[in-house]
Amino acid sequence: MSPDRTPASDEVLRRVGRNLVTFQLIESCLKFLVANSKFSQIVEYEDGSLREKSDEGNSTARSMLGQLVGKYVADVLVDAGADLPESELPIKAVCRAGFTFKVKCERDELESLRVDLKRMAEARNELVHHFLPRWKPEDEDAMNEAMAYLDAQREMVLPMFDHLRATALGLQQSRQWMADYFASPESARDMELMLLQGSSLVRLLCDIAGQVQRADGWTYVATAGQVAAREMPDNLRDLKARYGFSTLKKLLIGSELFEVMDEPLENGGFRALYRLKARQ
Repeated sequence: MSPDRTPASDEVLRRVGRNLVTFQLIESCLKFLVANSKFSQIVEYEDGSLREKSDEGNSTARSMLGQLVGKYVADVLVDAGADLPESELPIKAVCRAGFTFKVKCERDELESLRVDLKRMAEARNELVHHFLPRWKPEDEDAMNEAMAYLDAQREMVLPMFDHLRATALGLQQSRQWMADYFASPESARDMELMLLQGSSLVRLLCDIAGQVQRADGWTYVATAGQVAAREMPDNLRDLKARYGFSTLKKLLIGSELFEVMDEPLENGGFRALYRLKARQ
């Protein structure tokens, strides 16, 4: 054994390595959470083109620990009593498949997490940049003090590691659920319905229902058809090819945005009416 090595100094080095690995595991959890907490895949524009757009973080690989802590607090942790903002879409976008992961905390818990995250980052920086003055291998008392310092540091950061590890596992599970959903027939139906509801023709029918209606709130489907034929003749002419419905009435029903009814007439016939469904 070299003059600089003693059982105590070897144990200090072992605990330094243990703590550094713990901090790297914490940093890895933060990178995963920040990079994967928000994701959007496809946006369809009014010209019919499909463009990929991802909100997933790609700038985390080289981020410092302090930056990761700031992003985690800002992007993942949220006050349980605060309203979550709606996702912002491009002005011309009509469809977006996306995923956002948030961790709701009560205000006191949120503030405690912020404080503990800051302390954890400071402890890591102190170990990496300021441990050398504690390194006195020839002084057994100093080595014992260093071991106590390293043990206290580990006990302080372990709860944060457990929190981040559990949160990362929750995020991973949520992303797997999302992947399973997008691979299911239900997802394909929901996507088709979303595209239909966001189409220019259906939006026009919504506008007509809000502007051209009887006193009881119902709008004649025939009237909507006349307006649509004037404003969007190609869409109405190619109704089946574009939207999969042979009549405007069937499209209104298929969009699931409207109530549709047949009103009897004195001559034994009927006329179709529609109105927007009340929002739940």
